[in-house]
Amino acid sequence: MNLIKYFGKQRWFMGKNRDVSQIETLDSAEIGGTRVRLIKVSFSDGETDTYSFIDNENALGKILQDAFLDGAQQSIFSGNKGYFWFKLITPLPKAPLTSIKPISKEQSNSAFYLPGRFFFKLYRRLQPGLHPEAEILEALNRASSRRVPKIYAVCKYKSKSGEIYTWGILEEHFADALDAWSEFCKDMNSDDAFQLGMSTAQMHESLKELDGPYYMDVEPPFSKLEQLLETTTDTEYAPRIREMLPQLRTRYSDLIRETQIRRVFRKQRIHGDYHLGQVLITQSANGTKHFEIIDFEGEPTRSLDYRRMRRSPAVDVAGMLRSFAYAGAVSKTDPSEAQHNFITGYSKVSGISVMDIENESKPYILGKAVYEACYELEFRPDWFWIPAKALLEL
Repeated sequence: MNLIKYFGKQRWFMGKNRDVSQIETLDSAEIGGTRVRLIKVSFSDGETDTYSFIDNENALGKILQDAFLDGAQQSIFSGNKGYFWFKLITPLPKAPLTSIKPISKEQSNSAFYLPGRFFFKLYRRLQPGLHPEAEILEALNRASSRRVPKIYAVCKYKSKSGEIYTWGILEEHFADALDAWSEFCKDMNSDDAFQLGMSTAQMHESLKELDGPYYMDVEPPFSKLEQLLETTTDTEYAPRIREMLPQLRTRYSDLIRETQIRRVFRKQRIHGDYHLGQVLITQSANGTKHFEIIDFEGEPTRSLDYRRMRRSPAVDVAGMLRSFAYAGAVSKTDPSEAQHNFITGYSKVSGISVMDIENESKPYILGKAVYEACYELEFRPDWFWIPAKALLEL
């Protein structure tokens, strides 16, 4: 297989716009009748990335079966430069692991599932260090949070030099769940938005005691946006955004200064990449809707340390408000009532006033829109107009 061509076609490959000079195997082990690899991608500028790769992805279930054979709590498979380590967190339900199959939809990672039983996430671009998703899910499971998946197992690789990479996680799969993004695009239901606001506040309450690095003030990627605006072919919004950048920087600094004075939210662990695509909707036997929050890995382009930082819960609130704005743009509906009800639901559980939540969220809404603008210019230029319009209106 020509790995350079293969990687270049995958949505999860984050080096599409860069010149790849070489792809090589760092280490591998034979597990479940196939080979699990750590792949080193070298770019012409001298930088490198590490990716996970399975020769035969259809054998993922067999890999897990071999790892947890006969009720094993953990297993180790040796490579040449380290070992692949599988650890059970919660007892597995009685279901055949070998029936786990790939889900065709690709994003920044790859997914596999056995409907109603298992969901496996194969992390693609890897960084050494403690991974936030396994850490957060374990904490939420300990806190008996009902609206997050159970975590069953974590898959890691440890090199002889001591670096640890988390390359996969096995968790609960919610049967017959609906995607909240699709549902709100079809119906911007304000009552559902209120309930989602309540669920969000409950999630934050359960994460208050989880430790993490102290927050360092990281400015939104204004400089990156400036560079991307110089090379984009967009002529409608790019010139206006480029002209506004100095004002947006000043606006952000002023808003952050105001939140530091008010100190409405205490810094804590948060979701970190919160939007409607990270929420599933399930329904109980009596017809009651429930919102299941998933994907706690944080923004995949950020460092693991950044994703584990204690930050204001208003970051998550802002992320969801921007997601409602995206859904409104795509469906051509006004999201303002749903956004207000989301904040109202959050206020009911948290005890923080609607006005304080709105004010605290403002700098993070601006920062999120800048991040979105960079992402869209890099990966989905046809969607650039959505965050661009928001930046022009902020």
